[in-house]
Amino acid sequence: MIQRLLWFLVLIVFSACDSKVRMQATGYTQGTTYSIAYYGDGTDYQYQIDSLLLEFDRVLSTYQETSYISKWNRNEASSLPQPEMFKEVVRSTKQVHQQTNGRFDITVSPLMAYWFERDWSVQEPDSASVDSLMLNVGMDKVVLADGVFQKTVPAIQLDVNGIAQGYSVDVVSRFLESKGIFDYLVEIGGEVRASGGKPDGDWMVGIDEPNDLNVDRQIALSIPLKGRSMATSGNYRKYIEVDGKRLGHTLNPTSGYPVMTDVLSATVIADNCMMADAYATACLALGLEEAKKLIEGSEELDGILMYSVDEELQIWKSKALASTPD
Repeated sequence: MIQRLLWFLVLIVFSACDSKVRMQATGYTQGTTYSIAYYGDGTDYQYQIDSLLLEFDRVLSTYQETSYISKWNRNEASSLPQPEMFKEVVRSTKQVHQQTNGRFDITVSPLMAYWFERDWSVQEPDSASVDSLMLNVGMDKVVLADGVFQKTVPAIQLDVNGIAQGYSVDVVSRFLESKGIFDYLVEIGGEVRASGGKPDGDWMVGIDEPNDLNVDRQIALSIPLKGRSMATSGNYRKYIEVDGKRLGHTLNPTSGYPVMTDVLSATVIADNCMMADAYATACLALGLEEAKKLIEGSEELDGILMYSVDEELQIWKSKALASTPD
């Protein structure tokens, strides 16, 4: 009798697994594409996901003039309730800012505009201009008061591009889990979270080869991902030339100048995608050795750093990923 009962329970478990239906949701958000695969009872959540991402943009998109963050940047949000999405991003940013010695900072909008929105072939950088802009940069100028984040300097502006995409992955993942879905892969603009698995095994996620000629997106390596998030940052496709030197699209917020980083691509794995995104961005500004120390010194992070030695691609992996094949 007991043996029959056990066999019956096994049949129920396998039947439940086999009955899951693979669903797909795809679209556009934040100026990029998204692709979501999940296994459940067959319910199509495309409309709800699109609505969720639209609401995300209404709060955090700096490209929408009517978004909350745009109004906050223009000092027009004092009478509005501060959305929890906005608070969560700023709280997390402050944490990463502290742990990276200021190399991750979402107040760098004025510097980004100065360095990356002009033609340096017809003019030269002006240190006085950089020094003036630095007066309006710094996470210490964004403070929590009366339960909301406020500016101590009116000209402060936030640019959350280095963290928002990862956060949007978390927002969609939470939605799926609220619907009882725990086998999924959420990818938005290359930032990824994977939970559970597929009928044929783990979710495998590829990392692009860091080559500015890599139009067809050659994959450098693939890794299994389960119950964690992954984000990759690179500046090999975006750069400026100043005085004949190629400088990547990465700033050192503590100096106000672009970084001549030796890291071509930084991939960080963390429990949530918002933090993975932020730390991956910070690794570019930190440089190879400091980025290694950051990843290895944290129990919450794993990572893969790609860099070049004598024009040959080198790959460094944190200890937990050392056995992953190249």
